[in-house]
Amino acid sequence: MNKARQIGVLREALASLDPFGETGRHGVFTLGAGPVDAALGGGLARGAVHEIYPAQVFDIAAAAGFVTGLSLRAAPRAPLIWIRHRRSEIEAGTLYAQGFAEMGAAGDQLVVVHVDDVADGLRASLEALRCPGLGAVIFESWGTSKHLDLTASRRLSLAAQESGVTGLVLRVMSAPEPSAAATRWQVKAAPSSDPLGMPGRATLCARLLRQKSGPSGSSWNLEWNHETLGFAQAKALSGAVAAPYRDRQIGSARWAKTG
Repeated sequence: MNKARQIGVLREALASLDPFGETGRHGVFTLGAGPVDAALGGGLARGAVHEIYPAQVFDIAAAAGFVTGLSLRAAPRAPLIWIRHRRSEIEAGTLYAQGFAEMGAAGDQLVVVHVDDVADGLRASLEALRCPGLGAVIFESWGTSKHLDLTASRRLSLAAQESGVTGLVLRVMSAPEPSAAATRWQVKAAPSSDPLGMPGRATLCARLLRQKSGPSGSSWNLEWNHETLGFAQAKALSGAVAAPYRDRQIGSARWAKTG
């Protein structure tokens, strides 16, 4: 094991001892899916910080949907602040207000703040997490940054612990690093059911990479119910499912001349 790896392991161990990640007086909120809530020991800690990573760049939308669902579970009717790195706006596009509304959120519930770099985003997130009137604060960063380190995550966790506001850090185009977050997730898109031949509910695959006070490594296919504002474990699809285009082997298609 090289020196850098040893330091990383030590930081992870120290982060697991961080008292600011404990549930404390703010309790937990459930996702609504029994197996997931059971694996979390009842639910996710409210007034704590949780990290979400898209599995690939094309899974950003699924990860954003998961973050939105978690924020609505944490505080269904409270105001939400979404702090976005401008690079996300350029690469992934503008947040779709109609899509947010279709997930069950009120039209005036979301406030979006754009920042030019990660340092500004961290400052804005820290100030927002100190406002007890908010339901959740989402910080969407782009790429790896020296500013978003273990110390910064501890500051965010402390602010969340003091106010009771849940912090959700959506880390796009970045590999997991040591942090004081209470949980860490990896999210990717998943096929939805198609009742009566119509488009099904939004579905994603969420993998629990790490949690401070319990086992990790499990993954679940979850679908969002905009009426109940909750996740449910998606039912297995019957019959064969075509592989996404990106997963198909090159040269598997057969062409025929017509005309």
